[in-house]
Amino acid sequence: MAQPNEAEMKKRLFHRGHNIENASGAPNGWKTTISGNTIISKLSLVKKSIDWWYDMQTFMPPEKFIIAGSREKASQKVEDYKGFKLINDNGDLNGWYVILGTKLLKGSPTAIKKHLDLVITKMQKK
Repeated sequence: MAQPNEAEMKKRLFHRGHNIENASGAPNGWKTTISGNTIISKLSLVKKSIDWWYDMQTFMPPEKFIIAGSREKASQKVEDYKGFKLINDNGDLNGWYVILGTKLLKGSPTAIKKHLDLVITKMQKK
């Protein structure tokens, strides 16, 4: 009996109740079916679609994750200030934010830093 060579073998994975297979061996050749929708993409994006379906019960194609992820990485800026991470996702001058406890502070980096300085000073006096 002849053994199939590596190019003819399908790679298969099981993720959250879904069979994922790659017959081509290409990095973006992973395939599964979610709620009747067949998708083919990179393994990480196929898994994200499965996770989205499992968590939200809504179909989200892998392409949606590519657009959101690439835009976020391209424009996101992070600045460390006295142990706090100031983040700007959109590139706007006043688009900075930081999470302070359970509060979200938004605005310019200068305004946020002034507020953080006041909070730190108040905490040191206690």
